Amino acid sequence: MKISLLVLTSLLLLSACGSGGSPTVDVTPVEKIAEPPSVSENLAIPDNRALDNYQVLIIGNSHSQPMQKLLSILFSHGLNDKNVAIETRAASFLDVIVDNEDLISLIETKSWTHIILQGQKYSQSQSVQYSTAETKIWIQRAKNIGATPILFPEHPQQGNPQEAVYVHSIHEGIASEESACVAPVGLTWNKVLAIEPALDLYHADGNHAKELGALLTALVLYQVISGEAADLLPYIDELPGTESTQALLGQLASQTIAENLACNF
Repeated sequence: MKISLLVLTSLLLLSACGSGGSPTVDVTPVEKIAEPPSVSENLAIPDNRALDNYQVLIIGNSHSQPMQKLLSILFSHGLNDKNVAIETRAASFLDVIVDNEDLISLIETKSWTHIILQGQKYSQSQSVQYSTAETKIWIQRAKNIGATPILFPEHPQQGNPQEAVYVHSIHEGIASEESACVAPVGLTWNKVLAIEPALDLYHADGNHAKELGALLTALVLYQVISGEAADLLPYIDELPGTESTQALLGQLASQTIAENLACNF
């Protein structure tokens, strides 16, 4: 049994590395990877929406990389009365970097108001249940310094809307055990593509977001961070999409959040 588990673990790591940000695994039967113990009590989610100054830290893999620029633009047009600073760190899965001393020090030495966490591993075949303990540790670290932890379940692979539901449910399960906000990113993508399937949201790999898809994700995060409706944002000509397309994305982002409570403050 020790040999088979080692082989399975190696296969999973290789698959994750080759996915460009989303693990692609086809292993049976379902194997649940053991979770290390929790490190602290389950604190309430700090509500920092009303603060005048936002210090936002984004931690994640390649899917999170466009968010800093897009969110900065959205805040400059939607909430220009606030001072907003956004930083992005790492480019890996949350379990891989859970003991990264530089990241831990960064969290503990700056006055973050929001920490966005993206990069919880999942199996596209749903045949492996990855540990969620590391994501819970990141949530705990955020709450320990008074920051709002926001889980960022990524959008589904092209042509697989059920994946969005599955990934969102994993993150909801994490938040039910370690309180955190869950941004309904994938569910919003599903809603948009059901109405406008021809929208150019995906890169050719069918995995990563093109500029318009990244904007849709940023609109969801904007509203979860601030509590301000994405559908009230003005048309922003430096962002992708026509005026009507941007309006549609904002409307469906707000609608999805209304239907799926992101933060249980």
